[in-house]
Amino acid sequence: MQNLKYRSISRRDFLRMLMVASGSILVSCGGLATEIPGTPKPTETEIQSSTVIPSNVIKNVIVILQENHSFDSLFATYPGVEGKSAPNVCSDAPTKGIPKTGQKNIGFYCSYNEKQIPNYWQLARNFTLCDNYFSEARAPSFPNYQLLTTAQSTTMIDPFSHWACPSVCVDIPALPNRLDERGLTWRDYGGLFATIKSLAGRTEILTKTMDSFYQDASKGTLQNVIWIGAYLMGGIKNSGHPPANICDAENFAVSIINATMASPQWSSTLLFLIWDEWGGFYDHVVPPLVERLGNGRPYRYGYRVPCIVVSPYARKGFVSHTLSSHVSILKTIEIIFNIKPLTERDSDAHSLLECLDFVQPPLTPFSLPLSGCSS
Repeated sequence: MQNLKYRSISRRDFLRMLMVASGSILVSCGGLATEIPGTPKPTETEIQSSTVIPSNVIKNVIVILQENHSFDSLFATYPGVEGKSAPNVCSDAPTKGIPKTGQKNIGFYCSYNEKQIPNYWQLARNFTLCDNYFSEARAPSFPNYQLLTTAQSTTMIDPFSHWACPSVCVDIPALPNRLDERGLTWRDYGGLFATIKSLAGRTEILTKTMDSFYQDASKGTLQNVIWIGAYLMGGIKNSGHPPANICDAENFAVSIINATMASPQWSSTLLFLIWDEWGGFYDHVVPPLVERLGNGRPYRYGYRVPCIVVSPYARKGFVSHTLSSHVSILKTIEIIFNIKPLTERDSDAHSLLECLDFVQPPLTPFSLPLSGCSS
């Protein structure tokens, strides 16, 4: 399948391209995506930074994907960020939004405070927080899952069937294909790659419990790249998707990060904690428009979400203001493991390398206490 962005095709041919394997995807994007003039490109400084990673320092990358929170919903008042708090405090388990006249697309006009999410804030203080990081598509979860893992999307909606081949099956390259080519190992907790035709049936994507992760972390046998889809692993409880209690989602992420820091592989690990999309929570930053669909609908970027970069080499207490998005994680992994890009999106993206300092003394691991969550 061609990248949606760069080949001029008719709508009929576009839809035909999406009919793959034994299933098809219902498409609402209306046609070809086109780049907006003036799309930000990497700076010369960042291009140079991609060559200064010491050889074999980072051998393991972990991506934890949580759900449905904007940057302002979690970090509006964090020191040094571009944040603006909504006037209402979010409940721990929000069930409905607070409407605001004239504010479009807001389902939850509220922000959490530090006392509600102390460990997210502690992670930001001890590592690096990105405040100019955007979900990739102005769309729900599934398109953002695809862009995070393949740098393209075949739909702008969530499929109405089980998210796995053969119900939903697409024939596009994904990052594990590139890792396979390099002889690198990977694991998908939850099934982010379950719709990729070339990966169907792979044991790496059939993991439905976290037991093997904790065992591998303890033994020092973590794979080179690991994705953990919190919603796919445990539904709303692990992911923070409303009306789940935000505390449970925080504990899920902290348990993984604690195990990572206690692992013999901590010294070679880079971990990203991100959210798939904003979920209707208030955020005051208007997303940059760098790509439209053929029908004129805004495609990229989606709304702003948090990104916390955890590593012994993370710049402690640093706030990155560089424009980045889900494909920036792809770009960073590609640089670290010398992998060719999947599409021009990840090729052109800013990496997240400025969040790392390989000259500083490596940060000492620690353990965060789990929070007591109300039912």
